[in-house]
Formats: sequence, C-alpha cells, structure tokens
Amino acid sequence: MNRLAKAYKKFCDIELAVGAVLLISTVFILTFAAILRTIGFPINWGLDLALLMFTWSVYVGADTALRDDKMVNVEIFQQFLKPKTKKILQLFIYILILIFLLLMVYYGFYLAYSSRFRTFQGIPFLSYTWATLSMPIPSVFMIITTSLKIRDLLKKDSASGSAEVR
Repeated sequence: MNRLAKAYKKFCDIELAVGAVLLISTVFILTFAAILRTIGFPINWGLDLALLMFTWSVYVGADTALRDDKMVNVEIFQQFLKPKTKKILQLFIYILILIFLLLMVYYGFYLAYSSRFRTFQGIPFLSYTWATLSMPIPSVFMIITTSLKIRDLLKKDSASGSAEVR
C-alpha cells in the first residue's frame, strides 16, 4: 500500500505541474498572438490552442483544488452543526459530487466520441475531441480524489467511534 501511496503522490505532483504549465502556456500563446496581430502577422491557431490548453488547465486544476480542499465551501451553515451531523452532511456532499462526476465521465466520453470528426477552426488537423476530453479524463481523477476523501472521512469516523467506546 505504501508504494501505491507514493505513486499517487507522484501523480498528484505531476498533475499540479501539468496544470501550471498549461495555464502559463495559455497566457504566453495569447500574448504572443496579440503581439503578432498588432504588428500585422496574425496567427489563426493561437486562440484555438490557448482555448484547448485553458480547458485542460481548468479541469486538471479542479482536481488539485478538490484534493487540497480549496473548492468553494459554505462553512457558515456547518459551524452550527454537531460533529456527527457535520460528518453525515460531508459524506452526503461527497456522494453527490461522486454521482455528478460519474455523469461527467459518461457524458464527457460520449461528447468526445460524437465530436471526433469536428476540427478546430484555426487548427484543421487537430480534432475537437482533444478539447472535449478535458472534461471526462480529469473527472476520473476527481472520482479517485473524492473516493479517497470518503474513505478518509469514514476512517476518521470509525477511529473516533472506537476511541469513544474505550
């Protein structure tokens, strides 16, 4: 299990680096395209490539944010709940997230398959499927993250329950 945890940690580090590189590349390509357009040499593929990189960085970043508990959260309601009720509410929220992500994976792969013949306007040799795959693939990663969060929540719940019995 230790090797699996190390591999997952390595994957998380790589995912964070890929998301950062994609976002920085998006900014660079948009800036480069704007400068070239200003001096009279527009590049047609700049906006499309930046859009592709931005969509991937958003969804990869969503998994990173979910893993680090950086998603938007309304804690004002939770602060008035008892710890046991708070854990039940958190478990319910994680299950809702899991259901939503499963739907994102299913419909995302369906959309990617159905758009396989569509191309980018400025990049005719690149299928639009690469843009639509930016939703289901990171959603699979988020399913793993959410499952680990559910496991940790239940483990924490059972650990605190066994401590109360002693």
